[in-house]
Amino acid sequence: MRKNIQFVVVIFFVTIAFLVMLNDITNNKNPKYQNSVELYEVTNQSDLAATDLEDEE
Repeated sequence: MRKNIQFVVVIFFVTIAFLVMLNDITNNKNPKYQNSVELYEVTNQSDLAATDLEDEE
């Protein structure tokens, strides 16, 4: 009986930790870590995209 209660408590806290982590990832609005994408029109090749991280030094 005691092992069942411990198992339920562990599963509960793991689920809570997973949901908090998922919420933190989906609500991250920090522009420092977002990529900027620029599209260029090229006539002789397929579409190209360049991604640049902005360095703040």
